[in-house]
Amino acid sequence: MLRRILVPVDFSTASARALAVARDYAPEGAIIRLLHVLNPSQLAEDSANPVINPMHAREIRTEAEHQALEKLRTWMREGEETAIEVGSAAEKISEHADDWGADLIAMGTRGRTGLSHFLQGSATEWLVRHARQPVLAVHDVELDPEQNRYLPPNA
Repeated sequence: MLRRILVPVDFSTASARALAVARDYAPEGAIIRLLHVLNPSQLAEDSANPVINPMHAREIRTEAEHQALEKLRTWMREGEETAIEVGSAAEKISEHADDWGADLIAMGTRGRTGLSHFLQGSATEWLVRHARQPVLAVHDVELDPEQNRYLPPNA
């Protein structure tokens, strides 16, 4: 029985649709946790200062975590949980799922191919192969009209 469903969220249409599907399929009493993973290299790129001292890096990370948490809160519903991790998306999702005791990982996939897939890789593909939990991959396609009520606002 599904009791804990982890939904990695990158605020894309695909992740919004994965969240809607997870909400639709979740049995009564299941806990859904929205997880956002911050990429450390993205944090460095977001800094206007090319030379980051440790104190400045901590401020940048704290601010990025705060902004992500605020956005996650706009997507969550009553009874759902949120979490933030920093690191490689696939690895952090897998670790978080293990540590939290997730029964399922439900995540969106954009179906990249060619050069963009080669350069960026696919966290979903990696998790399908390596996660200890089943992975529900939700493609970035139109949802059943009934599932639209489960979408986060402005998604």
